[in-house]
Amino acid sequence: MAKVNIFNGGISGKVGQMVIVNGKNGTYVRSLPTPNDKKSEAQLKQRGKMQQANTFLKPLKEFLKIGFVERKPTQNPYQAATSALMRTAFVDNELVYGRARVTEGSLCPPAQNSVSLSDHVAIFKWDDNSGDVEAKATDQAVILIYNPEKQLAIWEIKKETRKDKYCLHLIDSQHLGCYQVYMAFINKKRDKISNSNYLGAIELQKTITEEDI
Repeated sequence: MAKVNIFNGGISGKVGQMVIVNGKNGTYVRSLPTPNDKKSEAQLKQRGKMQQANTFLKPLKEFLKIGFVERKPTQNPYQAATSALMRTAFVDNELVYGRARVTEGSLCPPAQNSVSLSDHVAIFKWDDNSGDVEAKATDQAVILIYNPEKQLAIWEIKKETRKDKYCLHLIDSQHLGCYQVYMAFINKKRDKISNSNYLGAIELQKTITEEDI
């Protein structure tokens, strides 16, 4: 519907997508501003990424206090983790587990790192790189075994150090499913940590017993 005002010989109002304006220099017509679709689309993508990040991080709140101990004074652990995730973990607006950083810090990360599964025991291995910069033989292993679909996070600061070159972790047999596995090192004072290494996924399956045969 058009709405036009006529006064003192002038015309003003709206007709469709056009606006009639009566100004000092005469009457003129201008078009209404159109929504910025590109901006809206970008905002929706950013909102989608943030939602994925929050879903991923929600079960890790306690772990993040360790994982982001070297965060900026202006950030809490969750904010620091979200920032790291948004920087590193997304490809084509999808969160990629292999790119997710669950710890971030200045220590040297594990070298030649791997994980394997024997029955319900996760076996972590690494090389002793304690001679490298920001790496000490006393740095302890930090492990995270995480099932995002079940929102189940298993983590621990192990007693094993860089020089031990391996550690074991028994997973409860009730916690079946696919787990994303990460590892880092933390110093004895608990005030410095390394960036996390992604070690891949492990599938925890039911153990076959004589009762199943």
